Amino acid sequence: MENWQEDVKRCVDFHGHLCPGLALGIVAARAGLSELGVSRAGDEEVVSCVETNACCADAVQVLSGSTFGKGNFIFKDVGKIAVTFISREQDTAVRLCLKPDTVSLSAPHQALMGKVMKEAASEEEIAEFWRLHHQRAEEILSTPWNTLFSMNAVSPSMPPKAKIEPSFLCDQCGEPVMASRLQQIGSKAVCSTCSKD
Repeated sequence: MENWQEDVKRCVDFHGHLCPGLALGIVAARAGLSELGVSRAGDEEVVSCVETNACCADAVQVLSGSTFGKGNFIFKDVGKIAVTFISREQDTAVRLCLKPDTVSLSAPHQALMGKVMKEAASEEEIAEFWRLHHQRAEEILSTPWNTLFSMNAVSPSMPPKAKIEPSFLCDQCGEPVMASRLQQIGSKAVCSTCSKD
């Protein structure tokens, strides 16, 4: 893997800022990929399954090379800061999950976050929030992964590789849609959007 600071920079460039959630994703991705002995996927060699759509998911995409477009980035909406990394070549997988009570924000940080989220913070309060947010992220980045996460070998649930298939026009809206996503309703082949109308 590339060096630590380069990984952080690439993740920040992609995500837009450094925050505790992104830092958790960086730590988890580096640990999981290292445990499997794999590096960033150029194609579909590594599959990543995240269990939240929070900030950490962006770091997983950047460092693992798993993306929606390649079909090797899977989102399970269960609200956990957890990620499973699967090596297709080795047929092995590990799952990392945030340990309870390992990442907390100070009371002033939490109070400022509430004001920022409600768009009720002054410019000075916003600046202080981001200072505290950045500071907490740096603390996370300097914490050993096994202090933050549990890691367990799991049976790989290997998703199929991404399909490339032709598109056909929906008989109702006329927009192109993947053939496998068309639904037959009566005599019409329609997209899932039109099937709900």
